[in-house]
Amino acid sequence: MKIVSIRQAIQHVVDRPEMKTDRLLDVPVHELVARSLFEIANGVKVDNRNSMNQANIARNMIFTRLVGRRRAGSHPATEQKVELKFVDLAGELDD
Repeated sequence: MKIVSIRQAIQHVVDRPEMKTDRLLDVPVHELVARSLFEIANGVKVDNRNSMNQANIARNMIFTRLVGRRRAGSHPATEQKVELKFVDLAGELDD
């Protein structure tokens, strides 16, 4: 079993959104944890406030691990452009 960092596990899920197999016993644990984190971040129930809070926390965890943190006034943690797409929490507004 090789050692996988949190950043590598999340990046693996970002690069491969579909799982290779349907058998969960064949999937590494780090991949299952990262996929469940993405499910929490994108599977928001708009009518449930707790669900929205959990999604924001999961999004913050993903963003922090992929991009990194920095001190105020220092150079950015990464110089390349990193894009993450999240579900709109406001939903569609009817006119």
